[in-house]
Amino acid sequence: MKFTLHRPASMSQAIALAARYAGHCRYIAGGTDLVVQLRRGIRVCPELIDLSGMTGLKQIEQHSTGYQIGALCTHKDIESHAGLQADFPALCKAARVVGGHQVRNVGTIGGNIANASPAADVAIALLGLGASVMVMGNGGTRSISIDDLFLAPGKTILREDEIIQGIAIPKPGVFTGGGNRYATDFIKIGRRKAMEIAVASVAVLVNADADGKVLSTRIALGAVGPKPLRAVKAQVALREQRLTAAVIAEAAKIAAYEDCSPRTDVRASDQYRRKVIEGSVNRALTDISDALRG
Repeated sequence: MKFTLHRPASMSQAIALAARYAGHCRYIAGGTDLVVQLRRGIRVCPELIDLSGMTGLKQIEQHSTGYQIGALCTHKDIESHAGLQADFPALCKAARVVGGHQVRNVGTIGGNIANASPAADVAIALLGLGASVMVMGNGGTRSISIDDLFLAPGKTILREDEIIQGIAIPKPGVFTGGGNRYATDFIKIGRRKAMEIAVASVAVLVNADADGKVLSTRIALGAVGPKPLRAVKAQVALREQRLTAAVIAEAAKIAAYEDCSPRTDVRASDQYRRKVIEGSVNRALTDISDALRG
């Protein structure tokens, strides 16, 4: 594993370096994924551009309409943030199960997204929350819906020079009024409790009116397709419904058998993953139903 490590002092310097070494470079922050890939020969990258000195990308800002999370915020920053714990517990639960304490103290939210793993815990939670990703490159800045970000394992729509600056998470129902409430949940199933890549994972957000009728929902699934994906058909089945046991069971079955395409690998069979998705969606929606009534 041989590479040259560059330490730019600004975003513009980092982008200029990426242009100079186009095709031969990668941005690096915590390095908890990339360094492992380099050591195993999964990636070959002679030029690494270190972003860890960009202090402006390490803030979590709370607004009336949601949150802005800097790309260099660590998983530990996220799991311990009181505002996020109150408003988006699904994200904190996802951050809490990323590796061990050492990884969570170093690994960043931007890196978790850029790695584009179909099983990335935080990426699945952000997909469930309807986040947007703010990026900067030679072409300027742009905001990308996380729905459009992932293409395939290890691949996103980001251009090589683009740096993830941060993530915006909107609060559901902020502009609709009328006593609407929302709740979120995240469930990860692995072969053991700690430091394990997910066999399957689920992130759910439900926005309901004062009578408990579903106004909108997002269900994100991990490790059951070539990229983090949405259970679109299950979401349609929940629209304008109350979260009864029968409605929840039907949506969970649709998510498992119509919305995903799991594969058999060394960790689990495709059928086992479907069962896990069905059970996890059921449990998450049941917990959310209880929370909305509480």
